Amino acid sequence: MGITLLFATGIIFGRLLELPLLPVYLSTCGLLILTFLFYLRKRRGLVTLFLCFTLFLSGFLQFRCLYLPCSSSHIANFAPTTVSVEIVGLVAKRPELKGRRADFILKARRIWICGREEEVEGKIWVRSYSSFRDCDYGDIVRVRGKLRKPGASRKGFSWQRYLSYQGIWVEMNAVRMKVIKRGEGNLLLREAYRSRDWMAKVIDSTLPFPHSSLLKGIMLGDRTSLSPKLQEEFLRTGTGHILVVSGLHVGLILTILLFLFKILGLSPKLSYLLSIPPLVYYAVLTGLRTPVLRATLMATLGLFSFLIDRDTHPLVILGLAAFIILLFSPLSIFTVSFQLSFVTVGGIICLTPYLRERLKGLPLRLGEALAVSIAAQISILPLLAFYFNRVPLIGVLTNLLIGPLIAIILALGFLTLALSLVSLDVAQIMANANWLVLSILLKICSFFSFSQSKIFSKLACPSTGSFSSWVLLAYYSSLIVIFHFRQLRKLSYFVKRGAKEEKKRGIEKNKGE
Repeated sequence: MGITLLFATGIIFGRLLELPLLPVYLSTCGLLILTFLFYLRKRRGLVTLFLCFTLFLSGFLQFRCLYLPCSSSHIANFAPTTVSVEIVGLVAKRPELKGRRADFILKARRIWICGREEEVEGKIWVRSYSSFRDCDYGDIVRVRGKLRKPGASRKGFSWQRYLSYQGIWVEMNAVRMKVIKRGEGNLLLREAYRSRDWMAKVIDSTLPFPHSSLLKGIMLGDRTSLSPKLQEEFLRTGTGHILVVSGLHVGLILTILLFLFKILGLSPKLSYLLSIPPLVYYAVLTGLRTPVLRATLMATLGLFSFLIDRDTHPLVILGLAAFIILLFSPLSIFTVSFQLSFVTVGGIICLTPYLRERLKGLPLRLGEALAVSIAAQISILPLLAFYFNRVPLIGVLTNLLIGPLIAIILALGFLTLALSLVSLDVAQIMANANWLVLSILLKICSFFSFSQSKIFSKLACPSTGSFSSWVLLAYYSSLIVIFHFRQLRKLSYFVKRGAKEEKKRGIEKNKGE
C-alpha cells in the first residue's frame, strides 16, 4: 500500500509542479543506483529511504511524460483553425447519442489543411450532427470541421481538464462525416460491444420502460436511456453507485462461475484459473471504467493469491490494483470515479471491523450490513460534497435497504440472459420476477428522495457550498489517525527501533575501523 501511496503522491506533484524533466530523470536514475549499492551493503534503512524517493519521482515522471502532448505531429499543434479541415482517423470509443448529436473520440491519423496533407497523432473529441447511425467503434471515418481548444469551466466544472485527463486536447464540431472502412480496432472490444448490444436487446424485449433502462444501468452501466429525474433520485438517496458496474457485479459473476465449476467437478485451483477470463471479458464489455477495472483486478489478484496458497490482506490487494491502474493510466487518479471507487472500498476494508465491534449488540447479519453501510458513507460523503455539493445522509438507510435487492436483480438479470439463449418465453418468466424487484427499488428511491417535500428533501440530502481540497485532506488524515491509532503507534515504534539499530551499526563500524 505504501508503494502505491508514494507513486500516487508523485503523480499529484507532477500535476502541481512544472519542473524540467531531465534533472528529475537523472535524479531518479541516481537514486536507483544508490538504492542498489546500499542494498548490496545491507543498509536496509537507507535502501527504504532511497526507494521511497525513487517511487515518488517515478510517479512524477509518469505524469509529466503522459499528460502533455510532446510530439510535433500531435493534433493539438494544429488547433485552433480558422478554416475547416478534414481528418481521417479511428473511432476509438462507441458514439454516445444525445438527441440528434453523437459524441465520440477519434484517434487522428491524417489531416488535410490549407491544401496540404500531413500525418498526425492524438485524440479529438468530435461532436457530429450529421448521419451517425452507421458509425461505430473500430470504423475509419473522415470528418470535416474546425478544430478548437476545449472550452472554459462552467459552474466549477473544467471541461478542458476533464478532456485532458483522457489525453484529449482538441475538439471539433463535425459538419460532415463519412465512414471509409469498418472492422478496425481491437477485436476483443468489437466482440464485447456486440455482446453488450445483445444483452441490451434482450433486456429491452423482456422489460418495459423504465425498468429496462434501470436494469441496463445496473448490469451494463448504461445510463443513456435513464431520465434525468430518475438519475437525480438515485443521487439524492445516495444510491447512484448502483448505476456503475463495480465489485458487487464482479463478485456475483465470480460466485456463479465457481458454483458452476464445482458442479462440473473441477478442482478449486482450476476453477479459480478458469474464472479469470470471463471476469476480464465482463470488464471490457462494460467499458473498462475504473470501478469495474478495480473490482476485476482485485478479484484476479485475490484468485492468484489462492492459487499460490498465500493469504493476502484485502488492503494490500486494493493497493496493488490501484498501482497497476496508475502505472498504465496515471491520469486516472484525478477522475471522480477513481477517487470514489478506491476511497469507498478502502473505507469499507479499514472501518468495517472497527464499526462491527461497536455494533455487536445487533443481530449478526444486520450488524455486518450496517457496519459496511456506515463505513462506506463515512468514506464517501466528503467526496460527494466536494464534487456534487450535496451530502446524501439518507444513504446509510437506503443502501441498507437496496443492498439485497441489487443482488437479486443482478442474479435474475443474468439468469434471464442465460435462458434467452434457449427460449425468450422462458426468459420472460425470470424477467417478470425481476420487474417486481425493480419496481420495489424504484419505489424506495422515489420515496426517500422526498421530491414532494422540500423540508424532508433538504434534511435527507442537504446541499453544501464549495470548499477547498485541503478540507478533504484534513478529513481523511484525521480519519486515519482516529481509526488506526494503534497501528500508527506500532509503526512509530518500528521506525524508532530501526533508527536505533542503524545508529548502533554505525558506532560498531567506527570502533572496528
